[in-house]
Amino acid sequence: MQFHKHGVNGLGTMVDPEQYLFNDLDAATAKKWTSTLTAAPVMNSPLTHSPYDVLPCAYLVLEKDLILPKEYQEGMAASQSKPFTIYRAPCGHSPHLSWTDELVVKIEEFGNQVLAESSTAD
Repeated sequence: MQFHKHGVNGLGTMVDPEQYLFNDLDAATAKKWTSTLTAAPVMNSPLTHSPYDVLPCAYLVLEKDLILPKEYQEGMAASQSKPFTIYRAPCGHSPHLSWTDELVVKIEEFGNQVLAESSTAD
């Protein structure tokens, strides 16, 4: 990240997004999506309420993510107070662009799992 006015408490811009955000897209598509990025605030305040304790949760481990190594992602999911349903994707940081159809399947799968569990709990 490249930080602007106010440092980490201000806005940040992704450095080399073609390499880190869009590493599994072709160059032209990566360039297209890079042109849509803007500076954004960095969230660095503590959470005061964790919805992960009461909601069904899933995590998609991105096997080729160059920003968050898969081991780090797995650790984040494992550190929660209740188990997450874990899915895996053979892609980088932007599965919504490079792994679209399969991502939809995983979301539907998790949604169906949640619905099935909630209907048996009634």
